[in-house]
Amino acid sequence: MDSKQRQRIEVETLYGLLGELSYYKLLLVETDCRPEAFETAFRKESRSRHPDRLSRLGDKDITKKATEIYRTINEAYRVLKDPDKRRAYDIELAQGRLRLSDEGQADARSAGKTAADPAQGARTEKGAKYWRLALQNWRDQDYNGCAMNVQFALSFEPDNETFLQYLKDAKEKAKDQMSKKTQNPYKLRF
Repeated sequence: MDSKQRQRIEVETLYGLLGELSYYKLLLVETDCRPEAFETAFRKESRSRHPDRLSRLGDKDITKKATEIYRTINEAYRVLKDPDKRRAYDIELAQGRLRLSDEGQADARSAGKTAADPAQGARTEKGAKYWRLALQNWRDQDYNGCAMNVQFALSFEPDNETFLQYLKDAKEKAKDQMSKKTQNPYKLRF
């Protein structure tokens, strides 16, 4: 079989399966892979599936199908590289949908706004109570108090990534604050 015929069959087959493949399968990555793997996989797949490679075949139908495959690979990459969209997609994938819906896109956008606005970081009423206190401690530069209130908030929302990041940052800032207080600027001996 010559290479042109092989390419035609490959495009026809992949185009026929397009509706049955998840974004992960399109990029040939595992669902639990690290985010860095998406760019490498995207570059490899987009290079091998680019419609310009097939334009020399002179078949407009094959080029049209290759363009649709390429568009879907781009869509997969855009969704999977964004952590909020990936989370929304994983939820939809678990429900049996292979493409990210408009509703899932809206959920991802609102999750992105929540990540950008720490005041919106809590998901439960009790977690929100301690979270507000922690944010006030942060603004007042009371990092020990902030860490303590974040830990209380985490007892209600143990998997909240925003809380975990603030806890880490607050502990580092508290440590830096303590080291600055104990420094002797005049190098005096006591």
